[in-house]
Amino acid sequence: MKIKTAIITSGHPPLDERIFYKFGKSLSDAGYAVEIICSTQEINEMKDGISIAGFNGSLLGKKEKILRLYDKILSFNPSVIICCEPLPIFSAYKFKTDNSKCKIILDITEWYPENLATKIKGIKKYFYYLFYYLFNFAAVSLSDSLIIGEITKKMRYNFMAPLKGKTIIGYYPVLSYFNYSSPPFNGTDLTFCYAGLINFQRGIITIYEVAKKIKEKYPKLNITLKLVGRFEHVEEEIYFDALAKDNKLITIDKVGWTSYNGISEYLQNVDICFDLRVRNFIYNNSLPIKIFEYMACGKPFIFSDIKPIREEFGDNICGFLVDPSNQNEVISSIEKYIIEKKLLLTHSTNARKLIENGRNWEEESKKLINLVNSLAKNKN
Repeated sequence: MKIKTAIITSGHPPLDERIFYKFGKSLSDAGYAVEIICSTQEINEMKDGISIAGFNGSLLGKKEKILRLYDKILSFNPSVIICCEPLPIFSAYKFKTDNSKCKIILDITEWYPENLATKIKGIKKYFYYLFYYLFNFAAVSLSDSLIIGEITKKMRYNFMAPLKGKTIIGYYPVLSYFNYSSPPFNGTDLTFCYAGLINFQRGIITIYEVAKKIKEKYPKLNITLKLVGRFEHVEEEIYFDALAKDNKLITIDKVGWTSYNGISEYLQNVDICFDLRVRNFIYNNSLPIKIFEYMACGKPFIFSDIKPIREEFGDNICGFLVDPSNQNEVISSIEKYIIEKKLLLTHSTNARKLIENGRNWEEESKKLINLVNSLAKNKN
């Protein structure tokens, strides 16, 4: 009989790249019976051998959501539970009180409590920060082991839970989903791209303005700005669409949201990828997932210069790291690619090599399988 592993999320869609395409499929391929349980979507289906069960908990309070998730866990009866946020830990622990052999893992990919508290205005955010910190501390205490998405976030948990096991399992792409395609820049047509969740803080307005200035400086170039993703805020999309409608200089290609295993198709005709996020606490201390996907497709990048990227790649930067508030610096980086196509192609091939040589999910998933195997085999 297959050992059952549940992956629980209260904040992500069930087909999230890390939850389904990485954790779910890797564990299923390793011989586990896998069920994804979510409170973000009403769903009950099988996909690629993985069971998905969920409900729409958007109007439910925390207590009711915890109980509903617990019911789903109880029905599946897993031996190992991976929780993708702190809240499902309490559902998992309630299950564990009557099933003491069950092991609970907390997967940490975001900054708690900053990620929640910064969305609150005024002095109240400090009270919410304390509440969320204690909530997170309790979740960590109730788990048996921690998965941490990047080394930058590990220090906090070394302090919170010095004796608890911690495994760094990164955001590297599933190599088989990302096909290499060299930048097709021919001296006339130049395509920029931003992929993922779109908002002003991630620099979409700056990218748009820079693209227009490049066109003004090089009028013979045909500039396209491709957006593969969705806007986080409706009002920001309305504002951007108004700008795009009045624009006569560049082409805007809004592709919309696409599945994780279909992203590379939309990057084939792209020359340079961007992420010019502001350097606040969260963004300045978080490794962008998209950088690895761009590199897997062989796309040179221009990103905000933040410490996690430099720590990850050292001198092997297959693109340019810039001050996102300095448009002249961004423009200068683009010009280097325009003037020296060889550099564009060199960064492209080197980027793909870095992903092939270890920074891919096929290699990274081995750490996940080893962790789950060790917990499953050493149940008390």
